[in-house]
Amino acid sequence: MKSDRELPSYYRERHAKRTKVQATASIRHGDWYSVEVRIRDVSQRGFMAECADPVGIGSYVALDVPGIGAVRAQVRWQIGGRMGGMFLDPISLSRCEWTAVKTTPPSGAA
Repeated sequence: MKSDRELPSYYRERHAKRTKVQATASIRHGDWYSVEVRIRDVSQRGFMAECADPVGIGSYVALDVPGIGAVRAQVRWQIGGRMGGMFLDPISLSRCEWTAVKTTPPSGAA
């Protein structure tokens, strides 16, 4: 079997850990359009979403990520109602409200 370095980029294994998500978000393409999507997983490097409307493969979009804000991404694939995007700059999952660990304040805290 060939190593990852010998395979074309579209066949390489993905190494970023994905976190399952159940959330809605908005994807914007400049001033051209805004589409609501259902986010299904996210990693530091990208996301997978369900989307009723087609979004052009190769399009540069901004995904509204709670806790971070608008994150620029490129749409890498779309099959049926699912799509995948790659963030142009990796995000911090600890800042992302979809994946951040929720804590309760200590008892007695005001």
